[in-house]
Amino acid sequence: MRKDNILKIIERTPGISYNEIVRESNLSNGVVSHYILSLMEGGNIEKYGEGRPKYFHSKIPAKYRNIISVLRNDTNLSIVKLLLKSESALTSKEICKEIDKSASTVSVSLKNLQNSSIVERKILNRNKKLASDIGYTPKQRMFLRDFLVKYKI
Repeated sequence: MRKDNILKIIERTPGISYNEIVRESNLSNGVVSHYILSLMEGGNIEKYGEGRPKYFHSKIPAKYRNIISVLRNDTNLSIVKLLLKSESALTSKEICKEIDKSASTVSVSLKNLQNSSIVERKILNRNKKLASDIGYTPKQRMFLRDFLVKYKI
């Protein structure tokens, strides 16, 4: 029963962290650790990443685990959703204003999104050769829209 509960939590929330599993399951750390190890040994779930790993049902393709992990960050997800709504590329300044985050926070998130091939930079040609002339847009708009729905992000 507890094992099934933890498996359902991980299925429902791909890329969930250990602490989130503990909070959502209302079980102690030791109990959650026991069942996570049991589920991993049984091949039901897999751990992704080092340090603060994320947990995925084994049916989630390995190639999508990084994207899901990156999009589990609220700021990253807010930026992606904003860019998906926008018809044109947005500057980092415009993104900061829309999601109400500092320039440094947005800059770090944009770098992570670019490194994960979720977002790409575009030269806007508004003010030639200025940093403010760089805009951001989703790399694969339709794929991302479908991805967010499929994995309930």
